[in-house]
Amino acid sequence: MRNFTKDTAKKILANEISVEALLQLYPEYKDEVLKELRALKNTHESNLIDAIINKYTASAKNAGNKISKSGLNEKTVSTFLPEIIKARFAIYLLEQLNVAVSSKEPTKNVRFNLWDGTILQKLLFKQGFERKPVSLGLFKFFWRFIVNKQILMPLVNKKGIYCFYSKALIKELSSLIGDKKCLEIAAGDGTLTRFLKGEQMNCLATDDYSWEHYIKYPGFVEKADAKNALHKYNPEVVLCSWPVPKNSYEKHVFKTNSVDLYIVIGTKNPAITGDFDTYNSVDKFTMEINDRLSSLLLPPSEDNAVYIFRRVKQ
Repeated sequence: MRNFTKDTAKKILANEISVEALLQLYPEYKDEVLKELRALKNTHESNLIDAIINKYTASAKNAGNKISKSGLNEKTVSTFLPEIIKARFAIYLLEQLNVAVSSKEPTKNVRFNLWDGTILQKLLFKQGFERKPVSLGLFKFFWRFIVNKQILMPLVNKKGIYCFYSKALIKELSSLIGDKKCLEIAAGDGTLTRFLKGEQMNCLATDDYSWEHYIKYPGFVEKADAKNALHKYNPEVVLCSWPVPKNSYEKHVFKTNSVDLYIVIGTKNPAITGDFDTYNSVDKFTMEINDRLSSLLLPPSEDNAVYIFRRVKQ
């Protein structure tokens, strides 16, 4: 059994150590994960990805609770911290697998040809990987000429990008928000809030910075977990784009009395985005998939979904 210093434990719990660094520091846990994944595969589980996500998110959540309640007790940390490390390894390995499988070139450095790369850079990005609001008309026109459509999202996923926002979507969201105080949780690089501020929306971006190994957080994204941010700002509207599947933070939105409207941008697949257990259990909010808003997410997919939760008036 490994012993961890309190400082190391705090950094791992706060996701302040990258997965790549953890792999170097604790290779034995990577080997354990690989053995466990092989065992899961051999069970012929019909939905293997769901099974992996369920297994490791549950074990990490339980371990986090045990450690938190113990006040970083040395024995408890040594017993349960490896479960959190292993969960991060497992999700990381799934992400790498997704990139390889989606690209269909797992043994090569995947990249766009000059034609695709030039068009997509001008359509989707201001510079580098800084996204811009996308013209829906231009996108629809040029998208049909892109040869390797299937590698776009796996490539940008590595930069913490899971969708692109059309100008039309930003306009629609601005109309929904109006003059209300708005908070974005799990905001990542803050792109959505940045676009809404461009429409003069009163919106603030927050994130717990747990994805620093992928995302470069700009200064305007306040470092705060969702629970504390909701308590601090008491927003009327809350946004979340691509929330982690089976996350532990969306439930706090529905417990915040000031919130009248919650907008989730994600997918219809619970294995990819969202805390569907909470979605399906809330009784003080109505829930709908807005088909029009979903159609304004890019790239287009039948799996895209924008959920609107409205507080039921008493």
